[in-house]
Amino acid sequence: MTRIIFTVTNDLTYDQRMIRICNSLGSAGYEVSLIGVRRKNSIPLIHQSFNQKRLPIAFQKGLLFYLEINIRLFFHLLFKKAEIFCCIDLDTMLPVYFASVLRKKIRV
Repeated sequence: MTRIIFTVTNDLTYDQRMIRICNSLGSAGYEVSLIGVRRKNSIPLIHQSFNQKRLPIAFQKGLLFYLEINIRLFFHLLFKKAEIFCCIDLDTMLPVYFASVLRKKIRV
């Protein structure tokens, strides 16, 4: 089964586009993971047919937020099993690019 990891910098609870995409790919036979951000006021995730992961962050906005999320995401992707890495927003392009190059995986 092909494993796909999607990355976003927002709260997974309210991202309906990613929930639709991940559910569709999960129904098609892919093993899908969605990685986002855990904020201080994040509500618990609703169980979905795909894996969800929130990375804890110290900074909530600004340059330090983007620096922190890119570093955390890069190291998280280095050790996750997946054949395809997909960055949804430009915010997550650098960690997906570098992790996919180092691990010789497909990036979208």
